[in-house]
Amino acid sequence: MDIAFNSNNQELAQYGILNIYMKSKIKNFYSKNIQKTINPKKQEIIINDWKKKNSIKSISELDNWLNIHNLNFDQWIQLINSDYCWASWCMNKYKDELLNYYNSKKVELDMFIYSIIKVSNKELADELYLRIKEEEATFEEIAYKFSEGIEKYTKGYIGPISIKNIDTSISSLLRVGDENQLWQPKLINKSWSILKLNKILHSKFNSQLKLKLALELGDKLLNEKFYEILTKNNNKFFS
Repeated sequence: MDIAFNSNNQELAQYGILNIYMKSKIKNFYSKNIQKTINPKKQEIIINDWKKKNSIKSISELDNWLNIHNLNFDQWIQLINSDYCWASWCMNKYKDELLNYYNSKKVELDMFIYSIIKVSNKELADELYLRIKEEEATFEEIAYKFSEGIEKYTKGYIGPISIKNIDTSISSLLRVGDENQLWQPKLINKSWSILKLNKILHSKFNSQLKLKLALELGDKLLNEKFYEILTKNNNKFFS
């Protein structure tokens, strides 16, 4: 099969490759000074961290990875150093903003565990709610016996799940609820639903999460600079 791979910038942009290329250049521009701080000891740490993250446990596995990605050893070192330098730059750049950023999206970072029972009849929903509230039966027993949705097979149990991935009608309640809170039946998506918030797994503002948030802020900067460059150089890139 003979396929031509000659591309211009407009075609690269169409496939999203120009985006990746330019953002890589922007990353290197901002973090180039950190590259100079990588000594042999730091290099060894970067290599070992990368191997651990990618489950590379032997030289042969590394060689196989390099072959698959069509990279030689020096190119690989340049790649992992680039990722390290960008992460370090982001952590330093946004270190004073991370706590506020974390607090602004904490509810999205927390994980929720809740239970739900769905029935089509309001009178039945009211009766089931009272049976649970009065402890005549457990939520799990009622869900397995009466719920009309697929959640019956998990006895109503859902999660852990991010609030972002929960239906808005449900998440709006969970956001303001307390653990073990039981809600009266509510009409949600044409079903009468009984909800219970079982547990909130609160995110921890640790080093791993700080890095994740710093990289998110870094991505926002990359997007801003990318579109800024495209706007200023439109004719250059797409002529």
